[in-house]
Formats: sequence, C-alpha cells, structure tokens
Amino acid sequence: MNVRNRPDTNSLSFINGSNKVMHRKIFQASQEAADLNGGLVEIYRTEVVTQKTRTVRLLGVKCAAKIIQTLLGYEVQAMHKRIQCPDLVTARYLKLFSELGCHSIRIPYDPTVTARLIPIMESAFQSIMDTVARIFPKDLKRRQYVVRKIFAVVRNELRNAV
Repeated sequence: MNVRNRPDTNSLSFINGSNKVMHRKIFQASQEAADLNGGLVEIYRTEVVTQKTRTVRLLGVKCAAKIIQTLLGYEVQAMHKRIQCPDLVTARYLKLFSELGCHSIRIPYDPTVTARLIPIMESAFQSIMDTVARIFPKDLKRRQYVVRKIFAVVRNELRNAV
C-alpha cells in the first residue's frame, strides 16, 4: 500500500490484520457518533414497521436520486424510474431509501410519523457518509467501496427488520 492510499491513524481500528475493512464496525461507529438511538435500522424497525404502512417498490440500485417538483406534487427520480409523491416529506423519505439502493420499502400511512422520522433518518445517513470520509480522507476509491459495502449491510438489516 503506497503512502497516498494508506488510511489515516484514526481508521486503523476499522482495518483488521489482513488489511480488510470491517464494514459493520464502521456502520455501528457512525450511528453511535451521531448519538442516534440505534441508528437508521433501529428507527425503521421500531418506528416504521410497527405502524400501519404501505410498501413502495424502488429501483433497487444504489444511485443518486433527486426530487422534482411537479404540478401535482413531487416526484423522486432515480435513474429511469419516477415515483409520484403527494408531499415533500414522502419524497425525502423515498429519496433516502432510493440512495441506499433498496428494492422496496415500507412507508407509514400517517405523514406526521414520516415528518417526525425523516430528519433523524437523514442525519443517520449523513453520519455514515461523514464517518467514512473521516476514516478515509484521501482515498476516494476506498471510500466509495466502503460506502457501497455499508449500504449493503444497511439494506440487509432493513430486509431483516420486517
């Protein structure tokens, strides 16, 4: 490993002896650093799944999603798929899970529940990104790789939360 790709000293606790990154440990550290009650998956498990929900099918590929305002409300566009949303809170919720790469997600029927949870979930998502950027400040390829793997861990745990 050359000097440029060497992780900083803060990240050494996240790399085991055979130079492999421990993704679950980074994910747990990011959720603890944000001072969240269990993090993104635990919030989904306790606050969303226990409510009356509907299931929305998403693209199922990790990609950049964007929110588009239309005459009839909002749309979340992830690659070629567009999902109609009645309000901005629902659009933010679907955008978050589209960026995680989920195939389908449960969304509460009650928009006030979604409005209460979305800021917490967005901060948990941002905490993952910030933690990985802090651990690997100079190595963009490794950072992208670790984010992909952490998102796979999150998707797997969300699937098991149901």
